[in-house]
Amino acid sequence: MHPLFICPCRPMITIIKTKHGNDCITVDLDNGEVLKIPYQVAGLFSLEAGRAVDTMEYAQMKEESQRYRCRDMALDYLAICPRSAVEMERYLGRKKFDATLIREIVNGLRDAGYIDDADYAARYIQNKLSRKPVGKQLLASELQKKGISRPVITQALKDSKSLHSDMDALYAIALKKYDSIKDKKNSITKLSYFLHSRGFDTDMVSSVIEKILKTEKEDPD
Repeated sequence: MHPLFICPCRPMITIIKTKHGNDCITVDLDNGEVLKIPYQVAGLFSLEAGRAVDTMEYAQMKEESQRYRCRDMALDYLAICPRSAVEMERYLGRKKFDATLIREIVNGLRDAGYIDDADYAARYIQNKLSRKPVGKQLLASELQKKGISRPVITQALKDSKSLHSDMDALYAIALKKYDSIKDKKNSITKLSYFLHSRGFDTDMVSSVIEKILKTEKEDPD
């Protein structure tokens, strides 16, 4: 038989019921699916219970529902705490949304100001330093893992007014740690490792250790 005369015989999908919510219409279909159509686009469809939906309209309804669900999940994720663009992309990817749709939603949230990597980096640095002093290297490494670009990180570190990078702050941290381990074997090596693990650079660590040893030598008591 010629392909033009082959009937696919696909059954029509029927709307069982609809329910109006705060920002969308929930549509129950007879194939077991439940779609959520936002009011902004609901006028494009005839969403009456008992109406059959053709294949093209069903595909459009499903696409709008996926878009709504993707953005809704993204906003819920942001409600917990701020996220970087990459963090959001990873999260939505784990929820199995299409990559093109994810980019659309993330770009829309960025344009609306819900996602701002520069603000995220600044807040992250401030919050981190409010708990304990750490160095620039550690902060930069952690922000990179969250998908923040190097230029944004560099600017955020430069702009941070609470960044504990001065020698007095580092000396206080180092001295406190040294006092707790100075009677142990390889105390200086352990102190150096501790300070590097906090993200302080090698020059600063060397300088502060030299100062501690000099002070101890001058005042052994």
